[in-house]
Amino acid sequence: MPQFSYSGLQAGKKVNGAIVANNRIDAGKKLKNQKIIATSLNQLKDNDADADPEIKTFLGMQISSDKLSSVDIMLFTKKLETMIKADLPIMEALKLARRQATKPGLIKVTKTIIEDLNQGKTFSSSLGKFPQYFDDSYINMVKAGESSGTLATFLRKIVDLVEKNIKIVKDIKGALTYPIILLTVALLVTVVMLVKVVPVFQEIYESIGVELPAATQKVIGLSEFLQDPSRGGVLFLTVAIIISSSIYLNKKVYGVKKFFHTLILKLPAFGPLVKKSIYAKVALVLANLLGAGVSIIEALEISSKVTSNILVREAIGRIQKEILTGKNLSALFASEKIFPLEFSEFMKVGEKTGSVDEMFNSISIYYEAEVDNAVGALKQFIEPVMIVFIGGIIAGLLLTLYQPIFLSLIHISEPTRPLYI
Repeated sequence: MPQFSYSGLQAGKKVNGAIVANNRIDAGKKLKNQKIIATSLNQLKDNDADADPEIKTFLGMQISSDKLSSVDIMLFTKKLETMIKADLPIMEALKLARRQATKPGLIKVTKTIIEDLNQGKTFSSSLGKFPQYFDDSYINMVKAGESSGTLATFLRKIVDLVEKNIKIVKDIKGALTYPIILLTVALLVTVVMLVKVVPVFQEIYESIGVELPAATQKVIGLSEFLQDPSRGGVLFLTVAIIISSSIYLNKKVYGVKKFFHTLILKLPAFGPLVKKSIYAKVALVLANLLGAGVSIIEALEISSKVTSNILVREAIGRIQKEILTGKNLSALFASEKIFPLEFSEFMKVGEKTGSVDEMFNSISIYYEAEVDNAVGALKQFIEPVMIVFIGGIIAGLLLTLYQPIFLSLIHISEPTRPLYI
């Protein structure tokens, strides 16, 4: 089928790309349906249609990174789903996706997949060459679509899965961003006061010879420590070593990693939010995989990889082993303390009705709503707490600095006692 390159306007923005159509008129109609006002429309020759988009370079070096985000993968999958749903063969859909690709990573991925398909390999096996972009759940759902002849349907499910995962991650990042910003501001304000404001008070007190309380002396001592370049360098180096060591040990030492992962789940306000997001992702993957006909053993194996938390992964691993003994899935999830009671209660209903995959979908929807509620509650809780926290730090420093003056005023205002002989 002929391909046409186009340039035009969509929602006031310039767009360009390629579209497959029977003829020029048909191409114009398709663009109109997509709400694109075409300014140019030209049929591509066969060699043009198969050519790779140009990857921008400077002095022989590639400018853009090959890295693809979750959003890039979602948009790529959505394009394929739309084209395959319109009865376009997978090869033609991939060629069109390659021509429309602008990121080097996606250009290279689509080129490799097209070459594999030309060699008789399956779409799912070719995706397996890029585990950094396409995880096990993605590939298994594509396999299910290929074997059942409903690839477009499963690509739609993958798009929904990726969209929900992106939303969950975005919600967690949004909840964490605000307190991190406020803590950074609080730290900067404290350092500025210690370095710039405290020395002024120190000079005043030294000039008038006021006796300083212990609290004020400690603040001045901290200020002098930060102003000393050698001491400041030692402090910075110490903090850097502690942070880098913690990151290294968290990656390499199992006990340290488990400690940090346990600590994260027990943090006030943040712990429950992280737990609910994990429950939502695990349930969502299980729902889609079981619905695609993947065995429960394999589905559990894949679902354990949606989170890096050791406690959750080990719990799912134990469930995967115990399921071979013939125990009910709901009972196994109930035996793991990391999963809440409602998780297994939902599953009991699914086991009774024979619709476990649908019940997992209900669980994911339930916990997605819980994540939204937790994020909203956390933002309402964090804002006043952080404002009070920052205000408390500043007020504490100021009161400590003014304490000698207050004590002097109190001493002066005390009445002198008359002497009796």
